[in-house]
Amino acid sequence: MRIRGINLSQAVLAIALVAALCWNFAYGAELRGVDVRAGATGTRAELKLDTRAEYTLISLANPARLVVDFPGTRLRGGALPAGGGVITAVRSGQPVAGTTRIVFDLASSVKAMPPRIEDGPDGATLVIEWPGDAAGDPIARIAAGNTAGASAAAPTAPLPNPAVASNDATSRLISSMGTAPTSPTPPVAAPDAQASTPAPTPVAPPPAQREVTPAQQVPMPAAIGPGMRPLVIAIDPGHGGRDPGAIGPAGTHEKNVVLAIARELARQINATPGMRAHLVRENDSFIELPQRALRARRAKADMFVSIHADAAHNRAAYGSSVYTLSTRGASSQQARWLADRENSADLVGGVSLSRDTLSNVLLEMAQSGHMRASQDAATHVLAGLRHVGKTHKSNVEYANFSVLRNADMPAMLVETGFISNPEEERRLLDPAHQRRLATAVLNGINTYFTAQPPPGTLYAARAAASAANGSGGSP
Repeated sequence: MRIRGINLSQAVLAIALVAALCWNFAYGAELRGVDVRAGATGTRAELKLDTRAEYTLISLANPARLVVDFPGTRLRGGALPAGGGVITAVRSGQPVAGTTRIVFDLASSVKAMPPRIEDGPDGATLVIEWPGDAAGDPIARIAAGNTAGASAAAPTAPLPNPAVASNDATSRLISSMGTAPTSPTPPVAAPDAQASTPAPTPVAPPPAQREVTPAQQVPMPAAIGPGMRPLVIAIDPGHGGRDPGAIGPAGTHEKNVVLAIARELARQINATPGMRAHLVRENDSFIELPQRALRARRAKADMFVSIHADAAHNRAAYGSSVYTLSTRGASSQQARWLADRENSADLVGGVSLSRDTLSNVLLEMAQSGHMRASQDAATHVLAGLRHVGKTHKSNVEYANFSVLRNADMPAMLVETGFISNPEEERRLLDPAHQRRLATAVLNGINTYFTAQPPPGTLYAARAAASAANGSGGSP
């Protein structure tokens, strides 16, 4: 059939083409889905797009909500997630034609971190995170539960020791640190054990006996209080600038991968009550090896963690490793080879590595007090990494790493994987895997400082409260 010289099929095709052009004009991007996850450091929402798109965030109160508007973006059909963590529900709408709206209903008015766009092979993802959104301190909750469920005369049950908890439990500990518990009620004294009839001779009566009840639990501090300081964790992304570090089979530079992991670790540390991160390098810049630990010292860091991605002649080598400093040899040929390679980074930057005998003697004297602490902390971090995947070696290794020489604090070098292995190279580029690596390192750091808290920190206050509760407390 023809209409005034136009074939009907051609007319239908033209109409479809115009409709498609109008559709693309109205909708420049597609929101393919929304994911919500609650983890060790808070709640994370991922809004997956087929391409980068403009967006607007609006925070609303009474009730607490976060609204995300995408002008010129359509929402692909499909169910939205039910929520999780601080997010109680996720809804969608269209405030005006051509704009997709996503509404996150929130359990509290906790402020979201600045959003960011992460590019991937299949599009882009808008990431919004709410840190530290749990309801309260886990140890305080246990004490509160004991108070509600036990009789007044029952003895106080000893509190669990977070230092010996598993890494999964440590993750829950980190995520649960929030508001402080309520103050305990004053203790009630039991009647004196002495009989009412006085003794014939003046004998000093024994001290009055008091029952230890759950109400006498010393409250566990959930946030830094007056006079406390945060634990400072210095994070050193290896290489940088004109020193790319190891290069993977697909051309991935070690300096870029470790910077991404270090930034994620810093984010998780900053979301942990009682801790603060200090990034030795925050961008693609070159820093001499001796200056890295010196920057940590100037920041008054309590721990120094250098992040790297290993390389080996054997492309099948895989797994993460943790190393500490040794000025008297290496634990293996691999450790010695790795230290030599990492120590040559300054040669890439044109820096002289000259040393003298006196410097070596002073170095050993300065480091001797931190060797054991570094080994202990590194052991906890290696245990955390086992939850991410198989480690390259079962034990912490050691060698004479230049980047660790000037650290006057527990210090370690974490090899997050073998970038020379094609499969591990792909994993190291995956933001989800980077988050898991960062969480594993943080779990190890948290476990170490829970067992050995520096004075004047929130961790020390928690340890003191736990010790008081475990010994029955003082009336």
